[in-house]
Amino acid sequence: MKYTPLDIQRREFEKAFRGIEESEVRTFLHEVAAEWEELLAENQKLKEEILDSRERLRQYQDQDRIFRETLLQAQRTREDVLDGANREKELILREAQFKADEVIRDAQQHVVELEVQIRNLKMERTRFVRDLESLMERTRRHVQEEAPDIYLAAPPTLNLEGLDFSSLDEPTTQAIPPIRRPKASS
Repeated sequence: MKYTPLDIQRREFEKAFRGIEESEVRTFLHEVAAEWEELLAENQKLKEEILDSRERLRQYQDQDRIFRETLLQAQRTREDVLDGANREKELILREAQFKADEVIRDAQQHVVELEVQIRNLKMERTRFVRDLESLMERTRRHVQEEAPDIYLAAPPTLNLEGLDFSSLDEPTTQAIPPIRRPKASS
């Protein structure tokens, strides 16, 4: 049963023979009622403080939850940005490697083409030198056979037989002496 300070003050007791002093009881009851009233006021004040503290705690917990969620979201965003940057980096590196491989393949292909051209030019030069040697030999034989009296093999010409003409690849600055024809006698 809950007593209020007013209940304590108005409480009546039965009178008995050789009872207690009524004024002392009344004074005591007033003192108890006053202290009870203070306790109830303090209790009410503490309840309000508890409710206020609980409300602030709830707000702090909400803020803490929001901060944690924000931090978690920031960490996820950071990880997403890093993952995206890493994927982009890998893509750029693969693309650069692909382009480098392509440039190397093109350069190697160009080297092969140049080597083929050089080999073809060497073969063409060799054919040209052989054809020139053959033409010179046919011309010499033709001149010896057709006009033996016009063609007298000079010692320098005879020295040309058996020579290797592969050194004709290098340009020469010497002039070729003209062929002299003997004057016809009348």
